[in-house]
Amino acid sequence: MKKILFLLCVTCALVACVSNPTYVEQEGATLKTIKVTVRANEWSYTQQGDEDQFNNNYFYAVVDMPEITEDVFDYGEVKAYAVFDRNSLTYARKHLLPYVLHAEEKNVYGEWVFYTQTIDFTYGIGWAEFNFRMSDFAYENEDVTINPPAMEFDIVITY
Repeated sequence: MKKILFLLCVTCALVACVSNPTYVEQEGATLKTIKVTVRANEWSYTQQGDEDQFNNNYFYAVVDMPEITEDVFDYGEVKAYAVFDRNSLTYARKHLLPYVLHAEEKNVYGEWVFYTQTIDFTYGIGWAEFNFRMSDFAYENEDVTINPPAMEFDIVITY
């Protein structure tokens, strides 16, 4: 009886080891890093007219990205990083997007204002888009001409 039980267990274990037919093994991958700078005047705003104000608007910047081919889109991986102080040995850092920063500052009346800043990223075949949003939407309530500052990003494509 022990031998039959043992053989049954071994048979089940061997059947469970059949390879997954949807898994594709590759010997190597290509890694490419593309540096992107979005200047302050290159940010666009989603508000189209006066009627759209106060509708959860945000800033965005679209860049052409021919490196994101259909094959990369279907079988590769694309990640984006916000880069701060790239040229400083002490302060250089990268944040994988989405990057969420909880912040506080004093307004013109000396009162503390708390908000969350979010920088996000989306892409498609041949393009990439960066999004910038502030949770207090001060750019809608107070001054719709406020633009985000210039920002630097690294897009890393693995294929």
